[in-house]
Amino acid sequence: MKLYSLGAAREVGRSAFFLEGESTSLLFDYGVKVFTKEEKPAYPAPLPRMPDGVFISHAHLDHSGYLPNIFDEGKVRWYATPPTVDIAEILWNDSLKLAKLKGYDFPYKKSSIEKAKNYWIPSIHGQIMRIGEFSIRIIDAGHLAGAMMIRVEENGKSILYTGDFKIEETELHKGAKIPERSHVLIIESTYYNREHPKRTDAEKQLMQEIWETIENGGNVLLPAFAVGRTQEIARVIRKYDDEIPVYIDGMGTSVNKVYLKYPGYIKDFPGFEKTIESVNTVANARERARATKKPSVIIATAGMLEGGPSLGYLKNLLPNSKIIFTGYSVEGTNGWRLLNYGKIKIDEYELDVDLPAEYIDFSAHAGREDLYKMIKGVNPELVVCVHGDEPDKFAKEIEEKEGIKAVAPKIGEVISL
Repeated sequence: MKLYSLGAAREVGRSAFFLEGESTSLLFDYGVKVFTKEEKPAYPAPLPRMPDGVFISHAHLDHSGYLPNIFDEGKVRWYATPPTVDIAEILWNDSLKLAKLKGYDFPYKKSSIEKAKNYWIPSIHGQIMRIGEFSIRIIDAGHLAGAMMIRVEENGKSILYTGDFKIEETELHKGAKIPERSHVLIIESTYYNREHPKRTDAEKQLMQEIWETIENGGNVLLPAFAVGRTQEIARVIRKYDDEIPVYIDGMGTSVNKVYLKYPGYIKDFPGFEKTIESVNTVANARERARATKKPSVIIATAGMLEGGPSLGYLKNLLPNSKIIFTGYSVEGTNGWRLLNYGKIKIDEYELDVDLPAEYIDFSAHAGREDLYKMIKGVNPELVVCVHGDEPDKFAKEIEEKEGIKAVAPKIGEVISL
C-alpha cells in the first residue's frame, strides 16, 4: 500500500490523504485551508487518480471543504455520517457566499454541492463495509457530532486514520474509544506539544468570568465557531445557570437545528434540547440590539472575529463587558489581534478595543496526553504525523520516546506502507 499526502502535511488545513492498495484506492478527507496569507483558501495537491471511495471524517472545512469539486471531475461514492453531511452543506454554501463577497473564484458551484449529495452513502459509527480488497470500519472520533475515525484492513495489514479526535468527554460527546491495534497510525499532531486543561476546570473558569461580568453590569461576548463550540458553550452555561439571558447569533443557529435532528450523536440529548429551547435565537438587527441592552451572554460567529455578527457586537456592548474566546485564533485574524494587541482590523483600518479579552481553552482536539494514549493503545509499527505545524518534531519525539518508527510527510510525498 502507498499513502499520498495531498494536504495537512506539515500544516493545519486542507486535509487529504490518498491510500492506494493493490487494485483499490481510498481518499481520506478533502478539505481546504481557510486562513492563508493570500486571504483566500488553498486547496489539496491533485489526486493521483479518481479514488474508489471517499471518507469524510467530519464537516469542518479543512476536512470537507473541497469535496464538491471532485464531482465536477467524475463520479465517486463518498461516506460520512448524516450530521456531517448536513453540517458540511451549510459550510459549503457559506463558502460560496464568502467567495462572492470577497471577490475570488471558488473551485465549485452550487450545482457541485447538489451533485455531491447524490453520491453520498450514509455511514454510522461501528459500521463495517467492504470496498474492493479493503475492509473498512467507522469509529466515533469524539471531536464533534458525527466525527469519525476510519480503520482499513487489507491482506492482514491495518491502517487507522484518526482525523481530528478527542478522548476526554465533553458536555456534548462521550469521547473517542481507542480502537484495537493497527499496523499504521495516521494521527493528527495539532497539539502534540501542549496539554489542554481538564474540561470541568475550563467550564468553571468560564462561568466565573461570566458571573463576575454579569454582576458588574456588562455583556459577555463569546465569539464561537458555528460547529460544535456554539452548542457546547450554550450547554455548559445552562448546566451551571438557568437564569442568565443567553443569545445565539450567526451560523451556529443553523447548526443547532442539525444537532437537534440527530439525538443519537449527542451525549445528553434531553439536556441539549432543553438548552436550545431556553436560549434566545437572534435573527435580525432589532433582536441584536436587544441582546446588548441588559447584562447577557452573546454567543456569535465567527469564532476568530473574522466577520459575522460577533464583530458587529463590539461597538454596542455595555460598559464593564468582556470578550472571551474559547477556540484558537489563527495569527493575523482579529481574534489574534485582539488577544495580543487589543486591536481589530476592519477594511484596512486598525481600531483599538477598550474591553478586556481573554482565552479559555475548550479545544475539541486531543492534547498531548490523549495523543500518546492513542499511540500506545493502537501500538502501531509506523506512525504518520499529520495536521500540525511541527509534525516532524512530533515524529522525532515518538521515535525517541516510544521506539516506534514515525514520519511526517510533506505535501506531495508518497509513503510506502
